[in-house]
Amino acid sequence: MSWKASFQQGISNFKRNKHSEALVLFDEAISLGCDSFIVYDSRAAVHEKLGNNKAALLDAKKVVDTAPDRWQGYARSARLFHVLNKHEAAIKMIDLALERIKPDDAQRRQELNALKKRAHIAKTAYHIGKLPVEIFAEIFGFVVAADHAQILKLSHVCKHWRGMAIKTPSLWQTLVVSKNRPTRKVRLWMERAQTHISDLSFRHNISEMDWPSILLELSSLSWCGLRSLAVSGSLFSRLHNLLQQLSKTKAISRLEHLDVTGCPGFERFLPDFEDSQLHTLKIANSTPSIGGLWSRVHRLKTMTLEGGWIEIFPALMANQSLENLVLSSLVLIPMQSGGDDRAELSNLQCLKLFNIASVSVITRVVVAPNLQEFAHADPLRALRELRVGSCTTTASSLNIIIAGAPLLETLQISGMHGVVNNVLDFICGTRPNDQHQDVCTFLKHVDLSRCGDLLTRNAYSLVKTRLRTDQPVTVDGGQPECKAEIESLRLDDCPLMEAEDAAMVQRKSESV
Repeated sequence: MSWKASFQQGISNFKRNKHSEALVLFDEAISLGCDSFIVYDSRAAVHEKLGNNKAALLDAKKVVDTAPDRWQGYARSARLFHVLNKHEAAIKMIDLALERIKPDDAQRRQELNALKKRAHIAKTAYHIGKLPVEIFAEIFGFVVAADHAQILKLSHVCKHWRGMAIKTPSLWQTLVVSKNRPTRKVRLWMERAQTHISDLSFRHNISEMDWPSILLELSSLSWCGLRSLAVSGSLFSRLHNLLQQLSKTKAISRLEHLDVTGCPGFERFLPDFEDSQLHTLKIANSTPSIGGLWSRVHRLKTMTLEGGWIEIFPALMANQSLENLVLSSLVLIPMQSGGDDRAELSNLQCLKLFNIASVSVITRVVVAPNLQEFAHADPLRALRELRVGSCTTTASSLNIIIAGAPLLETLQISGMHGVVNNVLDFICGTRPNDQHQDVCTFLKHVDLSRCGDLLTRNAYSLVKTRLRTDQPVTVDGGQPECKAEIESLRLDDCPLMEAEDAAMVQRKSESV
């Protein structure tokens, strides 16, 4: 049988879309000694139809080598390079093909020019499409880590991005359930995350009717991988019941982040927090029943308590590695012992107090030498004692606190540099506040020990401006706006204060 017969039968099968049969016949024709470019081009066409792009490209190269003056090999190579996202090579092959096509072959020229335009667009506008799948997924991961809601936007950019997003389970590990078709969303996220949800949150507006179906979908969750949970108290109880049914209550102790809003009867869940891995805890509307938590939770880095009432000292003593503490709208129960115990929070960097009536319950027990940020939304009108020592802060921050504490009687600023002189200027009125009102009118006891940059004039001014003899007198001889005199002033280890300076201040103060 001659190669021509095999070739003709191959062409006949190709036209009838019998591509596999055609491939066999073209292979046979080449094995019988045919070296014509037309046979290689025909076999390249079959490989292209079958999706064997690399094999088709090899045959197209053979066509170019065999018949370098013909356009066919270049045109087919251009199409294949374009499919393989090698757009630069595709454009080069198109140009070579156009040089060999007859000027009057308008249709073929139009087709190649259209392909060239698409290749130019793909080359200049979609570089990210050339990235390996792993790098593409890593980029998506950074975006979703910053804002989990971005996964929806990423999956709606184009077909390629959507396919990438859906095929990457790690991008779907944060599930926020709200009132908008909650069961459908849980099912979809569980499918795309392959049940490996690490961050699970529930909004408060979910219909009561949806809970049974939601819990049913969650029953197949890989609970051992759950690391963060945000939930209202009533639902926490339901989730706990589900975990008991599944014998998965160990998942609670493995949580690293927990956010619970209102949970009556919390004491019944306490045994499941044994040896807890919690790093972040947020509880709203707490009750004293959470007190049993502190014998089990002692690795916290961030603690936020909002609303309700709590005995704070045991919580602090159990978590002395705290870095961030936020207390809001709480009634703080004082220590039962009433002793001088202190919570040494050497890692505490941020302390925020909002709408706290008894701030002194905190200030009396917390020792935070490395505190960097202190925030208080309301004036500290009941604050009578402020002690700041060996920590990083600014004079402006302390001035804000002092200006909002009209009943302040005791002030300690010790072991600090670059702060004390500005604060004393503010208290003495040398640097007036925005409202131009007197501050610390009840101040009596001041400790400025170990402040290496304390200037004599500021210590002297603090005492002198509060002496009754140096304060304004009305026409009738009264002093209605009189400030309290400084009764005690400690200046230990202040190198800029010479002995005669301290003696001068002593003569003005009752005791130094």
